[in-house]
Amino acid sequence: MFKVVKKIRELRFPSVSFKPSNSLIAFFLVVVAIFILGGGVYDIMEKPISVLPTPSNPIFYYPGMTDQTLNESLIFILFLIMGVSGGYLSFRSTRHAYRPREARMLLAIGVTMMIIAFIGCETVLAWKGV
Repeated sequence: MFKVVKKIRELRFPSVSFKPSNSLIAFFLVVVAIFILGGGVYDIMEKPISVLPTPSNPIFYYPGMTDQTLNESLIFILFLIMGVSGGYLSFRSTRHAYRPREARMLLAIGVTMMIIAFIGCETVLAWKGV
């Protein structure tokens, strides 16, 4: 009995030393957050209809907050991606302190992207009739 326990203690398993980088972990957390905030879980669970936008069939089929189409979700996810990308560009602009022209350009692009994303998200909610 003791020999078996001793052999089990001496047993060596191959070690896997894979540790993802912090940037990769942060990226996947942002992707998951955008997916959840954009209604990805609703899209998977409810399988909403995808509407081709025509004059008789608008993009936002359901008035109100209880239902949505796939198009609404995709538009909102694109605006969220634009806002997060703008925030990241604004953050990256601080790394170019010795090149002020490049820093100002990145900051202007990032802030513009965030403003467009904010206005777009508010417009999507206004179209829904909230």
